[in-house]
Amino acid sequence: MTVVPQLISRWLGTDRVADFAERVAGRSRLAVWQRVLQRLPTLGPTEARGYLRARAVAVVREETDRLIEQEGTWAARHRQPIEETALHTLTQVILAQLDQRRLQAGTRQAA
Repeated sequence: MTVVPQLISRWLGTDRVADFAERVAGRSRLAVWQRVLQRLPTLGPTEARGYLRARAVAVVREETDRLIEQEGTWAARHRQPIEETALHTLTQVILAQLDQRRLQAGTRQAA
């Protein structure tokens, strides 16, 4: 019975949006990280999230353009949800990476 919801979600395209967003986020990660690396650790959580999103938008759009060139009209019609999902995923990944660095730095200082 779990096959039916999967078929419906595929038919509606939600899985493809998520897959494409993952590709865009993965391709954008290094470029965004390099843009925010110096400033991000000095910001509080809410400010860091906003700063990160603002700096990541241009990179995500550029990578979405590349994806649309590769994948065609379906991706072009779903550009907005792909970009939004990619931006959300990218923000979560980079903030988690920053938290991990902070934890490692804290551990090193204590040792």
